[in-house]
Amino acid sequence: MIALVGAAVIGGTIAFYNDTETSSGNIFTAGSIDLTVDSQGSSYNGNDLFGSNFAATNLTNEQFFVFGDIKPGDYGIRNISLHAASNPAYACLFITNKEDDENVVVDPETEAGDTLSDGVPYGELSTELNVFAWNDLNGDQTFDPGTGEVPLVHDGLSPAVDSFFDITYEIFYDSSSGLAPLVQNDVEHIGLAWCAGTQTVNYGTGAIACDGSGMGDIAQTDKFSADITLYAEQVRNNPDFLCSDVEL
Repeated sequence: MIALVGAAVIGGTIAFYNDTETSSGNIFTAGSIDLTVDSQGSSYNGNDLFGSNFAATNLTNEQFFVFGDIKPGDYGIRNISLHAASNPAYACLFITNKEDDENVVVDPETEAGDTLSDGVPYGELSTELNVFAWNDLNGDQTFDPGTGEVPLVHDGLSPAVDSFFDITYEIFYDSSSGLAPLVQNDVEHIGLAWCAGTQTVNYGTGAIACDGSGMGDIAQTDKFSADITLYAEQVRNNPDFLCSDVEL
């Protein structure tokens, strides 16, 4: 009898107290950066170009500059407005695929010393087109230093006026600019002023002038074309972003 009871105890099953809690449907969703661009203001020699404006969009066939008969002293201003959806973003503008086309060489060009380089005709118009950029806080296409508007830096070197040919990129909002980055669901305006000739900017008054007297005949009939690329990158966890590090 004793042996039988012992066997029963050894073979028994013991149930421990327990409880289970389940958190269902846990999800990680990647954020996004969505940059759209609009241009609501442009002028040519002081006249508004309303037909060239466009609403905020992902750029496809939109163009900022299309001029077919540039002459010394011509000038213009273009507004570019940036919208960053979802998350704060840095932004840069890149000028790429720059091409100078000689088209035909007319007599005044030859007399001005226009010659072939290695047997290939190269245009000179880009070196005669100067551009100045600034953060246009209120989007009025006017440089207003007294309201906190500042020049946007060319290639990280200088805020000075430079030719389209020499500029690779503009620092709009990167970690070195000192400007606040693009904020989601807000808009930032960039002003671009160009000049066929010598461009001067008064950093006290904000006045921008264009003098075409020094633009010689060597650029007659020439054509300059380029791509303008706007690039945005997230701010969060990215404190050292620089436009110069971007490879397109």
